[in-house]
Amino acid sequence: MPSSELQAKTVIARVPYLNCLPFFEGFAGDESWEWMDVPPRRLGAEAEAGRVAAGPMALADFLRLQDRFERLGALGIAVRGRCGSTMLFSRKPLRQLDDAVIAVTEETSTTALLLRLILEVRYQIRPKAYQRGGPDDAEAALLIGDEALRAHHAAVRRYPYEVDLAFEWWMWQHLPAVFAVWAVRKDLSAADKQRLSRQLQMQLAANRGRLEALAAGRSPSLGIPPEALKAYLERFVYRFGPQEEDAIARFGRLAHDHHLL
Repeated sequence: MPSSELQAKTVIARVPYLNCLPFFEGFAGDESWEWMDVPPRRLGAEAEAGRVAAGPMALADFLRLQDRFERLGALGIAVRGRCGSTMLFSRKPLRQLDDAVIAVTEETSTTALLLRLILEVRYQIRPKAYQRGGPDDAEAALLIGDEALRAHHAAVRRYPYEVDLAFEWWMWQHLPAVFAVWAVRKDLSAADKQRLSRQLQMQLAANRGRLEALAAGRSPSLGIPPEALKAYLERFVYRFGPQEEDAIARFGRLAHDHHLL
């Protein structure tokens, strides 16, 4: 895509999950930017097809697309310990999922890979199949984002066992779970990269100081008390430090070593 076209109409992906809201709430951008609301896995597909110039890209997709995309500074989405929105819901304990059928949401790239690392590498469990989008009678189901939050807080639960995969990773590797990194096409102009980075950091700084308002705004649609949503948002790391960088390297190495990426 020619640089002049990118500058005329730059498509920025937004993931419409609560945990991405600190980057996007109140972010107006400018006339040269166009927003595309997509879940993580579709963001990766749109980026691979050349239709997205930047966004909070799933780590698994970024590791695949590093020939075309680069990191936008140290921005991303990670958690140190429990998350609450990367959840495996199961009819039986985790260690009894050998030969089980596991339904995997269509929206995930990174957490689907994280699930395989935890089951197959950490616990030596071999499910019968991972099936995208179903089936409804699967022995376990992987959900992420707001859908996982709703299921976790539901009054009536379909599955008796719940596994927080971010916490499993933390207990196994003693590192944060990194779900996404802000990525930008390498051929985007340096001026556009700098402008996007600057505006994202300014918006993030503003929104980190108003998590209570962000939580209250999403509470009615999620059906979850605002104080629970505020506590959820406070768990996330959006500016990465050495621990998150080590986690990215470890995740990529494990995935490659076990031929999962």
